[in-house]
Amino acid sequence: MSSFIEYLDPSVQLGPLFMEACKELKIDDKQSSVLLAFMRIVDLKDPATSRHGIRVALLCRAIARFMHLDQKAAFYSGALHDVGKAQTDPKTLTKTSGWTQADTEEIRSHVMDGYRLIRGQFDFSAEVILWHHRFQPNSYPAELPGPLHEYSQGTKVMIPLFGRILALADQFDATHRINDKFTAGPSAVGEWVKEQMFKHNPDQRVLIQELYDADIFTTRVFVPEPEVAA
Repeated sequence: MSSFIEYLDPSVQLGPLFMEACKELKIDDKQSSVLLAFMRIVDLKDPATSRHGIRVALLCRAIARFMHLDQKAAFYSGALHDVGKAQTDPKTLTKTSGWTQADTEEIRSHVMDGYRLIRGQFDFSAEVILWHHRFQPNSYPAELPGPLHEYSQGTKVMIPLFGRILALADQFDATHRINDKFTAGPSAVGEWVKEQMFKHNPDQRVLIQELYDADIFTTRVFVPEPEVAA
């Protein structure tokens, strides 16, 4: 598997990495095509959000493998966690300043929108993505819909567990978006992200440290090559 540092390089084609992961996980052509179809809808709205989805899928898979959990289930949930943003106004998705309460409410709708889009096709993932903003202050959605099936007790435990993994991967990747605004240098960015991970996830401090120790999470960041004058 490639490293997270490579994923941050905007010149890296994430599509082939995604398809390579599908092949390794034995996801057949039909299922991978359906996954990509959902993700391409998001890509039409905002390519940055689409790339974020692929990175989160790859990170979720790596975390699941580290924890000896089902890598395919983690990968699916990561890939599909933001598909609801296909119904979000592109101006809101790309907004970097002047954030309003109305913008907040609009962006929060992506969880339920995504759930409604993929249920019936990817039911376990639909249940998992409901949780990826449930572990933060001002968590949402405030209420979860009833289960889509009569699950076994083991599956009932797995849904929030995979949701917690997804939340960590999502935050880790999303927090790196501060890079273009952070002026203290790349190493400081990586350390700042690590501080944020511990600060906002006190219940997962041991796992987070283990993920850093395993180089799944890292304080290294992508540094673009300097342009050479012609």
